[in-house]
Amino acid sequence: MNAQASPQSPATVSDSFVTAINAGDLTGALALYRDDAVMLAPDGGQARGTKAISDLLAGIISMQVQMTTRIKSVIEIGDIAVAAEEWTMRLRGPDGTTTDQGGQSFVLFTREHAGWRFLLDAPWGL
Repeated sequence: MNAQASPQSPATVSDSFVTAINAGDLTGALALYRDDAVMLAPDGGQARGTKAISDLLAGIISMQVQMTTRIKSVIEIGDIAVAAEEWTMRLRGPDGTTTDQGGQSFVLFTREHAGWRFLLDAPWGL
């Protein structure tokens, strides 16, 4: 992802995220998060800030993930948007076996001078 890109909608943020993750572009994926963003981990823990989020995403990328997302609904109110998304991931383990996962996520976006960004990313729900 071009680090200068300014996502013009919440859907663009999600699309850019999938493109970055599928390409193994951790820097591009992180550019879509605010510095103070929170991502909920599969175990229910909270990754706060881009360093903690980077650690989670690096683990996913290391599994040669192929991901898709589809926004089911989005509500924009000024500079805030909330979305419900469906996602799928195919992960490849160290032994070459693949695992398919899917779920529904809750995402909170904010719009700032650099375009829309993730503020809260709850890929496994709240």
